[in-house]
Amino acid sequence: MALPGASYAQLCTNQSRVYAGFQDSQEAAGPLGSSVSVTNNNLAVDTDPSTAATLSINSLLSSSSVTQYLEFTTNGTHSGKRVIAAGTPFVIKVSIPAAALSVAGTIEIGAFTGLNTSTKAAVRTSLYSASTVGLLSGAGAIEITLTPAQAYEGVYVKLSASLTIGVKAEIYGAYILEDNPLDTDCDKPIDILTGVNGAGLLNATATVTNPYAAIDTDPLYATYATLNVGLQAANEVYLTALFAKAGQPLDSVKIIYDGGGGLNLLSGFSIQPYLGTATAGGAFNNGNVTIKPVAGTTKFEVSFPVAAAFDRVKISWGGLLAIGAELHIYNVTKVIPKPDPLIDGVPLSFKNVCSGNATTLSINNLQQCTTYNWYADKTTTTPLFTGSTYSLGVLGLGDHVYYVESRRNNCISSISERVKVTIRVNPLPVVSVSNVTSCSGSTVNLAVNTPQSGITYNWYDASTNGTLISTGSTYTTPVLTSGTTYYVEAVDQVTGCASSSRAGLVVNVNPLSVVPASTGLANICVGEVTMLSNLAAGGTWSSLNPLIAVVNAATGEVSALTAGTTPIRYSIPDGPSQCANAVDFNLTVTGKPGLTLGADPEICSGFTMASLTYSNPVNDPVTYSISWTDSGFTAVTDQPLPAASIPLTIPANAVSGVYNGTLSIKNANGCSSQFNFSIKINPKPPAPHVLVPTNSQY
Repeated sequence: MALPGASYAQLCTNQSRVYAGFQDSQEAAGPLGSSVSVTNNNLAVDTDPSTAATLSINSLLSSSSVTQYLEFTTNGTHSGKRVIAAGTPFVIKVSIPAAALSVAGTIEIGAFTGLNTSTKAAVRTSLYSASTVGLLSGAGAIEITLTPAQAYEGVYVKLSASLTIGVKAEIYGAYILEDNPLDTDCDKPIDILTGVNGAGLLNATATVTNPYAAIDTDPLYATYATLNVGLQAANEVYLTALFAKAGQPLDSVKIIYDGGGGLNLLSGFSIQPYLGTATAGGAFNNGNVTIKPVAGTTKFEVSFPVAAAFDRVKISWGGLLAIGAELHIYNVTKVIPKPDPLIDGVPLSFKNVCSGNATTLSINNLQQCTTYNWYADKTTTTPLFTGSTYSLGVLGLGDHVYYVESRRNNCISSISERVKVTIRVNPLPVVSVSNVTSCSGSTVNLAVNTPQSGITYNWYDASTNGTLISTGSTYTTPVLTSGTTYYVEAVDQVTGCASSSRAGLVVNVNPLSVVPASTGLANICVGEVTMLSNLAAGGTWSSLNPLIAVVNAATGEVSALTAGTTPIRYSIPDGPSQCANAVDFNLTVTGKPGLTLGADPEICSGFTMASLTYSNPVNDPVTYSISWTDSGFTAVTDQPLPAASIPLTIPANAVSGVYNGTLSIKNANGCSSQFNFSIKINPKPPAPHVLVPTNSQY
């Protein structure tokens, strides 16, 4: 683990650890048999992060302390001491074993200047001081990052205790980060932090053994670190691997592990990347992690991309399911991602490209501080091009293969697997059409000459851009009244390649012959004949409904047959530079009115009025007329037709006999029908004679 400290900026320039190179110590034992010591002093300045000096206190009823100074130098001696600028953070790695924890123990860390190696005095500025219990929250090695506000020459660690026995602290070293122009092994961890967190710490059954075996890069995976929580379910044991250089977002963590044939991801095994003290992205889970077995072993490889920059990864093991089990960590590395290629801006590794089009390769998952090399094959060492965007220009027909790899700048071995990209340049299809001639006012069926299978033909209204108006090898135009040009392109259905240009098809439109309107009667009655005429010579007549009326093709004489309406057409045929045309004359044929007369009326001589009854009128008769064959009777002309019966006026002096008349009826269209009828005038009977018997009392 690491305590709060300086932020970790993402720099393309490498930064290396510069360790304090000179050490001195100051011991202050209390009375009453107290003892203090610093052993293996120089291990705190040997630049090996796995070795440490030990500060020890045994104090009985008195306060004691021991201080170790770690001074930054140019040559490893006090005479070559350096002055570190204010605001420069330093990191110190310390460890306090769980068995040495004490409520009376305190650790103080700060910066100093002016160390006197004789008196052990220095100008000290305390930057951190805490009880070991509150500080560590468990056993193990930690890094503490602090930033002095003033210039300093080194770092000191003071361990104090009273009323206790056996307080210890291990000091592994202190360092600052400085720019390093040399390449480094960016993906290999350079240090390990380990420890135990949890309520069961004091039983000291949780352990991490051989921690540095997890970063020794043994290619056979024969060595490993072991995490064991012991018998305390509340414990969590962890191992944190620190990398020489922070990874870029989307770099992956890769861990080789085993735990008796594999571990359930929900059984207390967790992996969390960090950038300094802050979590970097989420912990691994079933959705973002890849697990695969290492062939021929019981080991597994787990890897997952980290969304944020990270410089360390913490592996934790604990919980009920981990009691009595061990987790073996064989290797921890950081892996840069394979490049995700783009072909003309689309994430593809293969693309059909059309002849004549320029092609550009680029990278979808661009990372900072990363170089992209493009090669002709998998093994060539000299790249064709270096950069994230590779403009290929116009390529020839056929397949063109490229390989691209990612290389982290200023890193020794941060090189991804090469990714293959194939460009297939395909020929362009061709399209041919022929001009056509049509007549104004008609549609035209257009077609591609010799259409090919597997080719889509698109029809446009312009040679470039324009509107797509139809798809297919044929196209039926709308009604045309003037010459129009259409454009067709061919598109290969497999490659998507289109013809180099659209083929133009001209529709020449001839005007229609001029045909004036026909003249004549527009309304006639059934059975009538009329004559139509037209000023245009050379045409023929026809009826579009010969059941209603027929016409003489040459003369235009029309005969009405049944009620209804029909166009009578006059047609002019095609000419050399004009098209056939026709004009229609709408003829209405009206049926004759009709009705059913009742019985002929009979009246007695001397009556002057009678009525002619009728029923079932048809074709809407509206007026009637009556004419008589006998003189003395008054004729009736175009009177409104009453309903059901027609009044008859009889001369007062008409003698007995039968008189004949003709009834004519008309409808509103002027069509008429005639019906003959008669009226019978009967003589009056003689007056009756009454005989009265003589013997009547009257």
